[in-house]
Amino acid sequence: MSHHRIDFLDFAKGFAILSIIIFHYSQPYATGLWSKTIMLGGTGIHVFFIISGFGLGLSSTKMKFTVFYKKRFTKIFIPYYAAILLIFFINEIFPIYTENRLYALGGHLFLYKMFDESIIESFGDHFWFISTIIQFYIVFPLIITIKNKILVKRFLVFSLLLSLAYWVTISLLKISHLRVYNSFFLQYLWEFNLGLVFAEVYIQKGKCFWDTNIVLLFSTSIAGLSLMALLALKGGQAGQTFNDVPASIGYLSTVAVMYLLVSNCRKIRSFINYMGKISYELYLLHKLLFLLSNKILQEYAGVNTGVLTSLFIAFPISIVIAKYFSSLTNIFADGRFKYASQS
Repeated sequence: MSHHRIDFLDFAKGFAILSIIIFHYSQPYATGLWSKTIMLGGTGIHVFFIISGFGLGLSSTKMKFTVFYKKRFTKIFIPYYAAILLIFFINEIFPIYTENRLYALGGHLFLYKMFDESIIESFGDHFWFISTIIQFYIVFPLIITIKNKILVKRFLVFSLLLSLAYWVTISLLKISHLRVYNSFFLQYLWEFNLGLVFAEVYIQKGKCFWDTNIVLLFSTSIAGLSLMALLALKGGQAGQTFNDVPASIGYLSTVAVMYLLVSNCRKIRSFINYMGKISYELYLLHKLLFLLSNKILQEYAGVNTGVLTSLFIAFPISIVIAKYFSSLTNIFADGRFKYASQS
């Protein structure tokens, strides 16, 4: 059971980071229907929120909060700070980002960027996710306290209603388009807490949500992603704010379907699982390596960059760099990323 658990989560993280990278690497060159279709790849971020809750639900059940925060520092902050410092110094040599660099660097290192719209996406617009995860770590003791005091169903309903109230509030205030607000932890509280509940069910009953009947998973996948697309394309900014539920459930179901479909394809499964093991490092560095490789190819090699150079040059480079970056940062952490302590 333990091996099965690790195997699926590595696969889910790997599948999610692959879809996110393909989305980011294709986005600058996509037009028409393709530009809208690839947006599904960005939905992979929801899997990371659910898995974060799931992993913490397993690893922190008997953990003191001092130990919890120590593990978060070694597993999350050390690679994050190392990546930000690397990006900052590379940017001084090969200018890619033009924002107030020192102020932005301070925002990352001292965490005030999560309150400042002008730098919340500094050094890469994907770094908003790190701010949200950090917010979850800050409030995690409160979340666990509430979870332990009420029934599971009430906990889930409470979480969803709290997120819903937040969506309504930022929509009525017409601030839902601002990253500071649409990346606040309440936006994703319901799915983070869903991960916690999945973990509890797994511990108590041994049930795995990814072992659900494939026909049901496929139906849920199609329904969720279709509703997500409808809300995002036809619902305006409000639709994009409220589409997290179908997006999250639809994408998670898609991952579970793919996991079952490739269960006998050892090479594909191994590759995706490996992407999962270095998914955090890939997430931190993939935007920098994409922009840097494009800059070098264009300015020094005279190559016209596009989707092919992104996927067949920048992407392999990202995998190699992420691998060695992971090895380096793990010298200071407590071993390689493992399921029991992965956020």
